[in-house]
Amino acid sequence: MFRKLLLSALLLAMLVVWGFTRPPPASDEPGQFRQPFATKVVLVILENSDSDAAYREKFLGFLAASGAYLANYHALAGHSQPNYVALVSGSTDGVIDNSPARLDRAHLGQKLKSWMAYAEGYPAGTCDLRGAIGRYVRKHVPFLSFADVQDNPDFCRQHITGFDQFLVDAHAHRLPSFSLVVPNLDHDAHDKPLRDADAWLERSFADLIKDPTFRRDVLLIVTFDEAGKGNWFAGLAGNDNRVFTVLWGEDVLPGEVKTRYDHYDLLRTIEAILDVAPMAAGDAGARPIGGIWRQRE
Repeated sequence: MFRKLLLSALLLAMLVVWGFTRPPPASDEPGQFRQPFATKVVLVILENSDSDAAYREKFLGFLAASGAYLANYHALAGHSQPNYVALVSGSTDGVIDNSPARLDRAHLGQKLKSWMAYAEGYPAGTCDLRGAIGRYVRKHVPFLSFADVQDNPDFCRQHITGFDQFLVDAHAHRLPSFSLVVPNLDHDAHDKPLRDADAWLERSFADLIKDPTFRRDVLLIVTFDEAGKGNWFAGLAGNDNRVFTVLWGEDVLPGEVKTRYDHYDLLRTIEAILDVAPMAAGDAGARPIGGIWRQRE
């Protein structure tokens, strides 16, 4: 109870200090993209959950209430790996399941000088291509699916490491331009209850989002790879693989966005922020997320 009261007080204080006024839900028409002041993007991907259930969790709900909540956001596929690959490359490229992939084409890591994948349980200092190590799984680290990463161990070691290093880098204000954060199977809602993923997210990010430098410099994005496995028939029920997604930071106007977006649109937004050209048909045909950007002095 005390933690709930403390979190509620923190939310209220943030809204007052930042001068946020929560607008009514946006229209179905996409708004205009505005280049944010933030120069760093942190993308956290969780797993297999219903959008509304995620919204009801404490910390995810807090982020949704104080950020731009994409209420009509959709995943692309029914397995993890195609969604992860699409999020960093603009195409599923024939990947239809979670079997180890080898893709010889462009991805976000090729386009940026400064990027990292921080995967919980991944053995830092290695280029490990095994499918699973304890509670870590390779299918949730999409950069390991690309040939240039697989064939260049030094490049791989420089850009893929364990999650502990993310906390060190984030608190020291030395994150790269793009960070992919991948919890393990106990903390991403894949094998354990959604509340465990929410608690992990709070432990990892509650202090960071109080940090004025982090709020100013970083756009935090939390999404899910796909809807819950119990929703495999969700398209027939009108859910159509809808997943929780929120963008959070000083550049973001809080509010609920009704415009339909998907993983390709999110990648196109990241590309627009980091000045990267589209890499494949999916992101080339997508649009940056608009109507959520506040004008900073």
